[in-house]
Amino acid sequence: MPRIFNSIRQRLLKENRFTRYLIYAVGEIVLVMVGILLALQVNMWNEQRKERQKEVDFLKGLKADLNADLDALDAIMQERDRKVQSALILLDRPPLETYHDLLVVDSLIWNVFRWVRFAPQTNTVDELVGSGNLSVIKNDSIKSMMLELKQMQETDRIYTEHMRREYDYYLYDRHALIRELGTFVDRRASFASGTAVKRPLSADELAEAAHQADAFLNDRQVRNGLHLAANNNTSMLRRGRDMRDHIERLIVHINNDIQRP
Repeated sequence: MPRIFNSIRQRLLKENRFTRYLIYAVGEIVLVMVGILLALQVNMWNEQRKERQKEVDFLKGLKADLNADLDALDAIMQERDRKVQSALILLDRPPLETYHDLLVVDSLIWNVFRWVRFAPQTNTVDELVGSGNLSVIKNDSIKSMMLELKQMQETDRIYTEHMRREYDYYLYDRHALIRELGTFVDRRASFASGTAVKRPLSADELAEAAHQADAFLNDRQVRNGLHLAANNNTSMLRRGRDMRDHIERLIVHINNDIQRP
């Protein structure tokens, strides 16, 4: 192609057609500039396509993390609801008279005692921040909702830590002081089978277990702890539902952004 342009220029100069030569030279310059601009535009399109693909990959990662958070929240909210119901039953329990009554009360106590904590998935967010790619996400609504979700998660963490201190003081410490652990468990059989195996109690053992359970559930500090467990878990349930709604809305925004050209 350069040889053709050069041949045309030489012919025009030999024929003393200077005006046409100038027009041709200008046209050649314009053609070269257009070629350069087209090359730059193609390069820019390629870079934009790569950036968009990177953004979509991060958005898909965020969506996967958020869906995992939804599953974890569902499980934890079921557990918190179980804690509330169990605490309320223990605060207004019937008298303990039979082995079955004791087993039921023991089960309710451990429903309240079993500790749960929401641990959000942060793999994609950590990668975005750590790699300096947070600016890859162009949708301001998504970034704003991510920030709001982060604040909700931090509030949940603070409330959880506060509730843990109350559990330690009002419930766990008092239980260790008043009740003997493992009263209903056959330790040898449990060890051999790898799962908890119940054992029958003698009349004396049953009377002592009932006495300890009554002492524990009638203790004012424990009752205050059960009230706090019911109230705090109710509050955490409400916060969990708000967080779940927020995550679902955020996923809708992410889906819409992924589907755009």
